[in-house]
Amino acid sequence: MELSEKDEIRQRVDLVEFISRYTALKRSGRTFKGLCPFHNEKTASFTVDPDRGSWHCWGGCSTGGDIFAFVMKAESLTFPEAAERLASIAGVTLTYKGGQDPSEAARQRDEKERLYSANAEATRFFRNFLGKAKLAQDYIKERGLAHETLENFQVGYAPDEWSALSRYLQGRGVSMDDAEQAGLNFPSRRIQGEFTDKFRGRLIFPIIDVQERVVAFGGRIIPNPDLPPDTNVGPKYLNSPETPVFSKSRILYGLNRARKAISDADRVLVVEGYMDVIAAHQAGIENVVATLGTSLTDEHIRILGRYTKNILLSFDSDEAGVRAALRAAELFTAHGPEFALRILAMPEGDDPDSMLRRGNIAGFRKAMDSARGVPEFRIDGLKRHFDLTDEQGRMNYLREAVPILAEVRSSLELDLLVRRLAPQHPSFGSGTRAEASILAEVQRWRSQRPGSTSPQSEDVLTPTPPRPRYERGAGTGNGGGSSGGWQKNNNNSGWQQRSRYNQPPPRPEAPLAPPTSAIEKAERAVLRGLLTDEWRPLVLRELDRAAQALACLPSELLAHPQAQRLVDALYPLLSGRVSLQRALDQLADQELAFFASNYTISTSGDAPLSEQALRDCIHELVLKHPPQNIRLIQEKLAGGISLTNEEMMDLTAWTRAKKRVGEASP
Repeated sequence: MELSEKDEIRQRVDLVEFISRYTALKRSGRTFKGLCPFHNEKTASFTVDPDRGSWHCWGGCSTGGDIFAFVMKAESLTFPEAAERLASIAGVTLTYKGGQDPSEAARQRDEKERLYSANAEATRFFRNFLGKAKLAQDYIKERGLAHETLENFQVGYAPDEWSALSRYLQGRGVSMDDAEQAGLNFPSRRIQGEFTDKFRGRLIFPIIDVQERVVAFGGRIIPNPDLPPDTNVGPKYLNSPETPVFSKSRILYGLNRARKAISDADRVLVVEGYMDVIAAHQAGIENVVATLGTSLTDEHIRILGRYTKNILLSFDSDEAGVRAALRAAELFTAHGPEFALRILAMPEGDDPDSMLRRGNIAGFRKAMDSARGVPEFRIDGLKRHFDLTDEQGRMNYLREAVPILAEVRSSLELDLLVRRLAPQHPSFGSGTRAEASILAEVQRWRSQRPGSTSPQSEDVLTPTPPRPRYERGAGTGNGGGSSGGWQKNNNNSGWQQRSRYNQPPPRPEAPLAPPTSAIEKAERAVLRGLLTDEWRPLVLRELDRAAQALACLPSELLAHPQAQRLVDALYPLLSGRVSLQRALDQLADQELAFFASNYTISTSGDAPLSEQALRDCIHELVLKHPPQNIRLIQEKLAGGISLTNEEMMDLTAWTRAKKRVGEASP
């Protein structure tokens, strides 16, 4: 695109008139003002300056630009797409750079314009026939399609005749070569020089791009009740072939009507069929699009990403639909973590169209709001392969589910999934034993991937201890007396169940690697003190004092990421005089609970806790782990980079604070 063409478009397209299609503008001096079309507001903060050819939002968007920038933002178009749209409005012919011969570029543009024109004429033909065909009218009535819906989506009908469309196009001056290239007809096999229509006896769905151009068609066969049921009438759905203006991997049906609703809701629902889209829009759920007889592609995902990163999928509930959903999940994962993908759980045999046709709009909205994450969808999909009324079936189901859980990185999501699986565990109902056992198996699976030379993990159904109660006094668990429960071994090697049922004790959790450095030993001692009734008040007091002196959070004094998370989770509870056991019980994160259990059991390498030892350990943390801003300053110093006055003041303040902490330690 030449600079002169860009300037010519700016001159020919009235900026105020164009933007007025999106928001009402009122003159204010030499500029125009209105509500910003890109965010909700009550006070006008959007201005248009026609003299400069620019617009700007002074409110929440805090952005602006020329007419090209406006079209790109308003329509979520790329610059080439915006340029093509504006050039069409302005009547400007664009030239493209990149070494292409100008005459070839002109030929391709002319070819595309002829195909767009042929498709537009075909659309008028199909729409005109819709009202004349009783078969089509009966079908529309059966599907509950309103007149407004038919108009919005330009639905039409292709008569069941061999060459009706071809004759019409010839009468409108469309060459048969262009019609054939557009996928509207093909040379007749019976009569030389004649053409046969591609779409016959079908309800027609024009496929429209985001620039409101008809690029292709989809046709659904309408069964003729006068013909035998087994009459060969072709495939149920038939799409246009790929053409210079149509590629299935780059077009989403309904996006031209859904894009604003998608941006407003910051969410899109991707379905499988034309009727699913139309039924949803008719029901007032407009952020819905469909693929065109193909799986989601990388290009589809890039297009959706212009409007939202929150994706809902609604595929058939059969095996093919499940596979399609999982393939789509892999694609979205490959595009990065910014996409949030969820999958609708439709009732068996239902799809959006059938559900909405029954008038169950509230149920469909609820299904959208309660859509499942990919791991949950996969786990639920396993159920159809196992008999969950049988104990062996439940065991096999759990074994298949554990590898899926092992892929979940979010602790919160993992905890929710484990709770959903827990009712299938034989220990369900015995406190948190079922959840702890499943989580333990997940942790072992992560460390023993298939193909590992490590010994295979124990069965997922092997009972593991519930979260122990950490009360003072050696050898006393939470069972009380001799009625069973769990107790600490006298040799400090772990927890075992009392012998009420003469059960063998389960395998204890694998301990953390023993600390080797002074700082690791100091962190372990501080956490042991925090999780011990006798020393907890001292540790809380000293951590508070050190954190206040260094202007940081208590958890920032620790280096181990899980140690930081544990302190962040427990600190508010323990500081509020909540008992240790109650604080641990309130941990939603099972991984943190198991992490904490490693610090309630002394090992042979642990030194005895004392007031002096704990003060020294906290002082060690202060000396070795300055806050993040101080670490950055120290790195600059080490690299010979000059510090600003503010950085010098921060470093001096931290040095003095560190000295105060050290002086306070006896």
